[in-house]
Amino acid sequence: MNKPSLITAIAVEAINELETATNYMDWLDTLSWVIKRTLADGNDHHAERLADIAQYLAGDYRETITTQAKRLNERFDAHQDNVRILKAGGAQ
Repeated sequence: MNKPSLITAIAVEAINELETATNYMDWLDTLSWVIKRTLADGNDHHAERLADIAQYLAGDYRETITTQAKRLNERFDAHQDNVRILKAGGAQ
């Protein structure tokens, strides 16, 4: 059985992260809908607390995907460096 290439592994990981991001956006969309309904019902205090949750989730996920994007870029860059070395005739 062939081992998947590093590029394939990076692509699969990136796709998984995008699928996770879609789920997060669905959660935030639902939370936004609930906040609107809560405001419409005159429950300002609960709407404010829900908005705090939305801000926390958005900020936390922003940090998570920033870190993951950086790690994927580093892996890809390292792979590209290895390809250049091999094309140049190997490490000296």
